[in-house]
Amino acid sequence: MQYRLIYFLLLCNSLSLFGQLTVADLDRAIQKNECAGLADALDTASFTDAPLKLRGAICFYRNGEVERALAMFQQIRQDKQPSHYAAYWAAKCQASLGQDSSAIASLESIPLDVLHNGMLSQPEFEHLKNKERFTRLQQSVVPGFNVWTGLLAVVAAIGLFIGVFLLFGKSRFSAGEKWLSVVMFAFSIILTSYVLIWTKYTTKFPYLLGVWQFLTFLVGPSLYFYLKATFKEDISQKEIALHYAVPALSLLLTLPYILSNFGIQTGLSSDFFTIGASSTLLTGHLLFYAVLVHGMTRNEWQVDANIKLWTKIVSWGMTTYTIAFLSYFVLMKCTFFNPEWDYAICTVMALGILAIAYMGLVQKRVFSSEPISHFLPVKKYQTSSLTDSASLSIKKGMERLLKEEQVFKENELRLADLAAYLDVSYHQLSQVINEHYGVNFFELINRYRVAHVKKLLADPNYSHHTIIQIAYEAGFNNKASFNRYFKKEIGMTPSAFRIKESQEVR
Repeated sequence: MQYRLIYFLLLCNSLSLFGQLTVADLDRAIQKNECAGLADALDTASFTDAPLKLRGAICFYRNGEVERALAMFQQIRQDKQPSHYAAYWAAKCQASLGQDSSAIASLESIPLDVLHNGMLSQPEFEHLKNKERFTRLQQSVVPGFNVWTGLLAVVAAIGLFIGVFLLFGKSRFSAGEKWLSVVMFAFSIILTSYVLIWTKYTTKFPYLLGVWQFLTFLVGPSLYFYLKATFKEDISQKEIALHYAVPALSLLLTLPYILSNFGIQTGLSSDFFTIGASSTLLTGHLLFYAVLVHGMTRNEWQVDANIKLWTKIVSWGMTTYTIAFLSYFVLMKCTFFNPEWDYAICTVMALGILAIAYMGLVQKRVFSSEPISHFLPVKKYQTSSLTDSASLSIKKGMERLLKEEQVFKENELRLADLAAYLDVSYHQLSQVINEHYGVNFFELINRYRVAHVKKLLADPNYSHHTIIQIAYEAGFNNKASFNRYFKKEIGMTPSAFRIKESQEVR
């Protein structure tokens, strides 16, 4: 103990000679309850800004200079700085000085979404429990659920279930379901943390208050890679590292704060958490990915029309979430701001969770080329009026178009186009494809395209054509999709197949 005291005395002397106290110095002293070692430095320090002044006042209070600390807390509040924390400490000072009425007034000035039972259970407020105003204040922060928070809690639980299902199960939702599971986990835990704030249960899970910012950074990149996987685009490890660099940085910066809730002190300043959880960085990051995701869905991809519609729903959901998030941080600076507007962000997340649950787990036909307008909670095709003979007739007509007229070469060919050529409904055509081939329209067309590419690659007359030229000739308009489907069907890359065929000819 003597060595520690000597260390702090030397530290204080060096500070008085070479510089001022910093926020990091004061944070360390407060966390380790060693403000006494900074007494001399505190007396000579000039508190130039609110964060430094707040921490200095806490140290004065810890050192027994209650009146001096109270004056600094009240000055922070008068300067219209973020004063909820200052109001709380001012109340502790006032209660210690016997200014009970003022102490209760200071506590009443703290918004109810910030004030919680743990704050009112401090030893300084013990003698206030016989005061009616203080009792009413305690009752107002008693943890509990209402209808709204109860519904959001149920949706959060559904989201966690979906996240586990997509991550570890074998669903047929779509390609990229693992990326989508990250979004589900992020939304669910963020929603849970908000519910805990509104229900006053944050004292039981305080660490969740420090993770929702990091989880928000995961939403944009995960949706981006989900769409890339849905569109059959290649994803490199370098690209993953690049897009998750900001979330990783946020986690590193907020980790000290999260660990402090478990009693693990890293000695790092809380300013790191402020940087990692910056509202400017959060909104800018979401805006970037909202634009990026929206731009992806505007391209002409080799996907079925229904998948394109679903990805547009995902895009507009991301845009709505970003707008709600941005609006919250803009409006919170306005005098008429209501903290309950936070519900808008949660509503968007809740709707996103429910939409994915419905489309992915209940109505999987969106990824089987069936029009969304035909979605009904009934067994597939049980209401269809298509007879077996009519089904075979449609199948023969479709095969004639694909084999003889080679309509698959149209790179914009869609289910509705082929149905129009056959003069049948696209619902009937989808049924025929699903029942006779066991695949969706998109997969069937690409089978024909791959077979045509294979034929041309083996033809010496096309030896002067590049592989991608042949792919475009067959109807592909995306190199990554072509390579992926060719390898899936043939078992080797197009270039390897061409080399193999040329060697056999020799």
